[in-house]
This record gives sequence, C-alpha cells and structure tokens, in this order.
Amino acid sequence: MTMTSILRKTDLHVHSSCSFDVPPMKALHPRALFEAALNHPDERMRMDYFALTDHDTMDGYETLMRELPEADRALVIPGVEHTLYDPTIGFTIHVNVYGLDPDMYALLKARVRTLDDMLGFVKHHGLRCQYNHPTWWERDEMRRGEVDFSLVPSIAARFDMLELNAARTPLQNLITAGLAEELRLPLTASSDTHTGAVGRAYTEALADTPAEFLASVWNGEGRTHLTTLSQASLVDEAHGMIDELLDGANDALKVREIRSQAQARLEAAATRVIRSRWVRGNATARESLRLLLKQASRPIMRWVMLYEERLDRRLADSELRSYLARTTASRAA
Repeated sequence: MTMTSILRKTDLHVHSSCSFDVPPMKALHPRALFEAALNHPDERMRMDYFALTDHDTMDGYETLMRELPEADRALVIPGVEHTLYDPTIGFTIHVNVYGLDPDMYALLKARVRTLDDMLGFVKHHGLRCQYNHPTWWERDEMRRGEVDFSLVPSIAARFDMLELNAARTPLQNLITAGLAEELRLPLTASSDTHTGAVGRAYTEALADTPAEFLASVWNGEGRTHLTTLSQASLVDEAHGMIDELLDGANDALKVREIRSQAQARLEAAATRVIRSRWVRGNATARESLRLLLKQASRPIMRWVMLYEERLDRRLADSELRSYLARTTASRAA
C-alpha cells in the first residue's frame, strides 16, 4: 500500500430501496444515497467512499454502476449483506461481503450453505467479510427460543472483523467491543441505515483507493466513529422519512422483493394515500397528515425501543455479560 497522509471515511453498511425492508423512495435509490454520502452538507458525515450492502442482492450496485460516471465508479466499494442460516448454528447471522461482483455473488449463493462454506469462499476468492451486529437476531427466531447467546463468541472467533452498529444500543455495542478485545479482532463502525442516514457511524483509515481503505481497516489500522440507537434517533429518522414521503417526488419507484403480505399491504395503502389528490393537491390536508403521522410515530418508536431495552436486560443476564464487564473494566483502566 502506498503511503498517504489522508484519512478516508466510509460507512460500510448501507441499504437502498433495493433491499426488501427499505421503503421504495427516490431518496433511498442507490444513486441518491451515493450523492448524499459524498456530498453531505455536514462535513462530519461526508464520506470519501461509498459501500452499498443491500440484503441478499446486488441489484442496487448494478444500477448504481450503470448510472455513475466512470470517475465516480472508482469511489464505490462493492458489497452485499448476506443472510446465512447454518443448521449447525441453529439461528441466522448476517455477513457483509466486500469486493465481489454480481456474478460472484450469484456463485456464492449457489455454493454457500454453512459458515464453513462462507469463510472458505471468501478466502478462496480474496474477498473480505465481517460478522455484522453480533448482538442482533431475527425476531422470529428469538421468539421461538432458537437463539443461543453462548454460541456468539465461537461464531465471532471464526471471523477476522466484527461490526459496531449504529442501529444497536450502547450495551449491545459494548458487548461486541468486548468480544473484539478478547479475540484481538479489529472493528468497523457502520450506520446499517435503512432510511438514508448514511454516515451516522463510519470507519476511518489512511488510504488513496477503496482497495487500500479495506486493506488498512482489515489490518487493524482503522478508527471507528459510532453513534448508537436511542429513542430520539428513532423518532428523528421516522420524521425524516415522513417528510420525504410527503414532500419528495416519488412517482417512479423501483419495485423490489417484499417478504411479507403485511408489508406489501401497508406499502400499497400508504402509496394510495400519499399519491391521492387529497394529499398532493391540498396543502392543508398534507400538513394535517404530516402532523398525524409524526404523532403516531412516537409511540411506535417507543415500542421499538422497549423491545431493545428488553433485549439489553436479557443480554446483561446472559453468558455475554462477561464481555460487557470486560469492556467496562478496560475503559475504567
């Protein structure tokens, strides 16, 4: 790697409207997120490179590369968030893979069934991967009692990178930091944004190219900048999405996979209301709807936060509490 004195910033975990759980809004289109990340009005959130890691698809990456001029393509780090259910683990984990193209990802999906498969594939093809948000699990699996917290350290030990995540609580990220400290693993910090808040967390490293950036970070030379989940941050993001829905131009939105009938019905109903003449042609009605939606969002976001607080209590009483204590002791020292 060539010597450089320039610190580069990248949010290594970003979702676009091509992810199944992201609203199909123009502001969340891959190109819009790229522009927002590299031209953010707040210098602290302005990124130097852009990584797109949609759920189990690289459609957004392909769209982005078609739309960007050649010079801007050089600033993109190709990536994907792969959902992996390994029967020997018994619950789902999420893995970000970087440096692959869509053809290689199609090959990965065809060949990878277990964590052994995944790590072997990544090593064979010279890719990089990280264990995303080690203290997050699928809610259905949690409800069915399928998540074994005691397995998390052994899973983390298989990776060469762990992720601090802005969509997790301080306690959850402290456990991840404790795991990394014990296992002597480096960390990234990422927003995991589904609402366009690119740069809420990011990783910084000396580099002149995206490839050099990844090499520096995976060599343990990166620095993490993290914000964490809170009631205020949830409400702010919800209100931002409401404003974008009511004020943005959302007439030609990309259709993507939707994984539940309830989500499909909700999005269809919201689209009918927001695109109706009653809303689009009537400023008073639009502002009334904005106020109603923002008021409704507060108890909904509180319900989300209550779930996370219950998870915090479970983690604090689980086998993973020792990693929380380790991190706390290390900071005190």
